[in-house]
Amino acid sequence: MKYLRSGLFRKFLLAMGLLALVPAIYLAYRLSGVGQRGIQSAVLELQTKLAEKLAAQVESYFRVNEDKLHFAFVSLQKNMDWAEKQELLRALIDTHADIVEIAVMNVAGKEVMKVYNPELASDSALSSRADDAVFKRFLNARRRTMAISGPAETLELYYPLGTATGEGGQDAVRLTVVIRVLVSLAGLARSISTERVGGTGFAILVDEMGRPLFYPKEKLKESLVAEVPRWPIVSEALKAHSIGSMEFKSQGRTMVGAYAPLSLIGGAVVIVQPHGEAYWAAVRMRRMAWVTLAIVAVILVGASTLLARNLTSPLLSLSRAADAVSHGDFTASVKVETGDELQDLADTFNRMTDKLRQYADLQVDKVVAEQRKTDAILFSSSDGVLMTDTGGKIRLANRRALEFFGLESGTSVDGKDIPETVAEPKLRDAIAAALAEPKPDVAKDVNLSTEKAHKYLQVASKPLVSPKDGKTLGVLTSIRDVTLEKEIEKMKEEFLHYITHDLRNPLGSAMGFIEVLLKGVVGVLSPEQHNMVSSIQRSMSRLMSMINNILDIAKMESGRIRLQLQSASLSGVVCRSMAILESLAKQKKIQVSLDAAEEHTLDIDPDLVERVFTNLLGNAIKYTPAGGSITISLADEGKHIRCCVADTGDGIPESYREKVFEKFEQVTGQRKGGTGLGLTITKFFVESHRGRIWVESEVGKGSRFIFTLPRHLVSDAKGNISVSEEPRTDPPVSAGAS
Repeated sequence: MKYLRSGLFRKFLLAMGLLALVPAIYLAYRLSGVGQRGIQSAVLELQTKLAEKLAAQVESYFRVNEDKLHFAFVSLQKNMDWAEKQELLRALIDTHADIVEIAVMNVAGKEVMKVYNPELASDSALSSRADDAVFKRFLNARRRTMAISGPAETLELYYPLGTATGEGGQDAVRLTVVIRVLVSLAGLARSISTERVGGTGFAILVDEMGRPLFYPKEKLKESLVAEVPRWPIVSEALKAHSIGSMEFKSQGRTMVGAYAPLSLIGGAVVIVQPHGEAYWAAVRMRRMAWVTLAIVAVILVGASTLLARNLTSPLLSLSRAADAVSHGDFTASVKVETGDELQDLADTFNRMTDKLRQYADLQVDKVVAEQRKTDAILFSSSDGVLMTDTGGKIRLANRRALEFFGLESGTSVDGKDIPETVAEPKLRDAIAAALAEPKPDVAKDVNLSTEKAHKYLQVASKPLVSPKDGKTLGVLTSIRDVTLEKEIEKMKEEFLHYITHDLRNPLGSAMGFIEVLLKGVVGVLSPEQHNMVSSIQRSMSRLMSMINNILDIAKMESGRIRLQLQSASLSGVVCRSMAILESLAKQKKIQVSLDAAEEHTLDIDPDLVERVFTNLLGNAIKYTPAGGSITISLADEGKHIRCCVADTGDGIPESYREKVFEKFEQVTGQRKGGTGLGLTITKFFVESHRGRIWVESEVGKGSRFIFTLPRHLVSDAKGNISVSEEPRTDPPVSAGAS
């Protein structure tokens, strides 16, 4: 039964079985069909010949009697007395044993003389035939008239004798004497009734109306006699002029028959035989053909099974051995002795497994050494390392990861889920979120601080991919203790916050006094003094701008900057930024232009957007050589407005195009100034408007800072900003205090 479970065996068996059986079935079908048609043709031909023979026999019988009687009646018309005529008729009866009687009648139908055969008749009395139906028909026709009686098995003939009139045709005469002849047809009836076709077939003689005259009564029951004239073969025989054959149905039975018309008496000879018996030989031949086919099929299926088994047995052995090798059993071997290519394949397989076994033995020590190194690295790592499979089951966790989970070193967690391994809810949720979307550049911070101590962990994960085929094997998660980093960052932010606040107040007071000096409130300054004080004012303004930037960064990171949405003209915002920096641009003879087809009214925070344009335009003026140009363009792109600040400055190297938006980042080799926080603040303001900012630049060809501002910004009650699909119809809602 193991072979039947093999798909290869079933395919071999099906292919070879079809190759063997289909031709055999087709040949048996064709031979049985040809044999059946041949037998049917032979049966129909035999029946047709028999019908033709019987018809010829009947025609011959009637023709011989007709010729003899015609000769005798011609002799009677000669000048003879009645004694001579009677002697002539007696001689005719003596020489023809089938003639029952011959009577001479007058025109009135009364017999005047009778001669009979004492062996066939005993009535010698003269009688009148005036009321006889056949005699009446004869008087109407005035020519030879005959009638055959089936039950009596006789032929009754009336001949006219007299003087020809030449009217009404060749046979028309002026009647003077009528000759009546009664002929026994017992011999002819017996000949037809005893004719047999097969076991149950028989012959029938029908008259011109289709009524059966002679037939075997034991074969044709009385209930069928009345049906014979309605048989299709009888109707066809009476209309035909030559022999033929056909099939028809009688009382639900299919019959086969042949016929031959009788031109002399107007009837036909019909041969009838049941369909099953007529074609019994054909049916038997077909049965024998299918029995032979069944025997051949059994032999072919057996041979195909044996051949398929011999072909698939070596392949199944190879398959089982290959499966064992795939599970690490390199001792598997295959023994095939077929003397063909399958044996060569088995020998090659055995050599391959032998080489694999030798290689595996050599690699065991190396694998063990590598495993020890890996264990040592994982044990010594200060970060927690967690590996899970595609089903979320833990497959590896180092010592540090177990400590984070609150488990003792050496605890087995292989095959367990994260929920049943990690007790801390915050850490468990962070690991689950990282496993759900493993991204190496996204880290999730977990605050596990308590009243007694601060503790911060950082969870990051990435897909574990096979280096050979790129198939994902699971997820590798790292857990880092970033408590020290968080404390240092917090100290730095607090330091900057305190410094900027302590500097801003006295700096603001100093700027106020300088403004008083410049206005001449305490006395008019000389030109030299005015220039010196103005320089001091500009330096203090830059210092105040740097302090404000540091404070803005602190507000951004603490989430205290909120948008104040209101409908504003974007072109008007750009113009205000250009006005603020107009004097600085004129000092360097830089041409600043605005390219906008319309006002572009949007729901924005105009103060923050103004700072965006001011920062970008200030940077462009700072890094554009004297005599250059700066273009600010606004373009409607459907769902958002595309803003671009393009300059003709030195450009930004490719390695800095992403870094310039980070805190304290400045391009190396270019003139420095400021804190390096302007673009960071700019990016935050753009993204707060749900926009996007990027830079396109080529070294020596200038830079293009591009950002988008979506249409239809809306704010909810909590101050969350989102983009609506439809234009807002209600007045803008304030998103909080700046």
